[in-house]
Amino acid sequence: MLDHAQVRGLLRQRPPMILLDTVPHFSPTSLTATKAITGSETCYHHLPPGTPLTGFAYPQALIIESFGQACSLLWTLARLAPPDHIPLLIALNDLTFHTPPLPGDTLHHEVRLTHSSPTACHFTGHTHTKGNTVLNTGSLLITSQPQPTPT
Repeated sequence: MLDHAQVRGLLRQRPPMILLDTVPHFSPTSLTATKAITGSETCYHHLPPGTPLTGFAYPQALIIESFGQACSLLWTLARLAPPDHIPLLIALNDLTFHTPPLPGDTLHHEVRLTHSSPTACHFTGHTHTKGNTVLNTGSLLITSQPQPTPT
């Protein structure tokens, strides 16, 4: 299991865009990552007082970003590219959203590597919370590129 400090050390994102908390499961071809949703997140700051709970549905773009970060972690942990390369999302297909998660929910991203080549990796998977499916991801494609050198 990876705790939050380890997850943060592996991701290239920085707060407030780190959208994963832990990795309770990892194998070379699959990974489970969690993301706890709280009502104090930046995405809720604009909501006026009196907003009903349904108005606190976690944004779909952040669910996709969180799932993508889980794919990036699997990409990194499985060493699917040289360590000086960075993963770049190049395609998403067949996304289906279901039950919207709310503050208090914990997202569980189940990511599977279905194909890997020297130039790209293909992932699939789903996200769930409290037994309810949040997102099915048919296809997420990542390529890698050498990390730019500072000028």
